[in-house]
Amino acid sequence: MSGSGGGGGGGFDSPPDSCAALVFDTQLSSPKQAVVAAIQVGDELLVATQTVGGTTVVVVLHNGQVAGGLASPLVQRLRECMAGGTQYVATVTAKNDGQVRVRVKAA
Repeated sequence: MSGSGGGGGGGFDSPPDSCAALVFDTQLSSPKQAVVAAIQVGDELLVATQTVGGTTVVVVLHNGQVAGGLASPLVQRLRECMAGGTQYVATVTAKNDGQVRVRVKAA
């Protein structure tokens, strides 16, 4: 008796969690009120990393100024992707007083 011939294994060239496919919604943490005041829904903000006290944090920039940080379970993956050269933008989806929600995706 012979069993069925197994098919060729699946390829792993582009995993489903590839950096280009990383998209998530989150809220700005520690928003800077002076910068946030100038932000409008629909604005596209630059996602960048900064080193603070030996720790690399992910921040969102509006006109070159830090608007706030990003807090999400996916931030570690985001940092890894950014270190690998993928650039990201954060589009403002909602703003309520000082709270700003953004959708982060590859640029």
